[in-house]
Amino acid sequence: MFRLIILLISSCLFAQPGILKVGFDIDDTVLFSKPMFQYHFEEKGLPIDFAWINAHDKDFSIPITPTIELIEYFKANGHRVYFITARPGENGEILAEFLTEVLGYTVQKDVDLFFMPKDTVNGIKYTSKHRKMSELGLDLFYGDSDSDIIAALKAGIHPVRVVRNQESIDQYGANYFGNTNKGDKPKAPFDAEDLKIFYNKSVGVFGESIYPIIWEGPSDK
Repeated sequence: MFRLIILLISSCLFAQPGILKVGFDIDDTVLFSKPMFQYHFEEKGLPIDFAWINAHDKDFSIPITPTIELIEYFKANGHRVYFITARPGENGEILAEFLTEVLGYTVQKDVDLFFMPKDTVNGIKYTSKHRKMSELGLDLFYGDSDSDIIAALKAGIHPVRVVRNQESIDQYGANYFGNTNKGDKPKAPFDAEDLKIFYNKSVGVFGESIYPIIWEGPSDK
């Protein structure tokens, strides 16, 4: 607790004018990791071995070009970039090495790459990313899922939703505007047509901004 207080005070005292602290989710935000998770499901089944996942992005995951270019823009203009994922951290150093290769600058676990697995409360999983966002004093956070947006709002920072590739929407509809694949119930009232309206207006259901560049994905190239 004492260390956290010191970090927060330091962030306030030594924050540089004009310099933003910007956070990014990993899966479906920085990396199109569907091929890796699909391979895991087919070959290894469940539960997910995240030590294996973190070690194999380099073999399966594909950098999402518009997000990579956005990160390059922030870095080129002197802003600070961090990555926060809900994955557990086993073999996180290997993921950091892959991000280093993709981005062209050094990324380090527990320095600018953080692993924040979800908390379980009464059998339901909830995001824990907001704690790291607050500790870092972020100004913006980019993520694809509802839980990313909620975490940013709880941390009091501006959330920006990155549009998922259609393959990811089809495969991982849950936690994306409720679940637009099942838009017929109170927990998931929005369907594919509603999704188009959100995209067109660039404002989501939580009032978040929507990053307007839609990545077509490897299958569409």
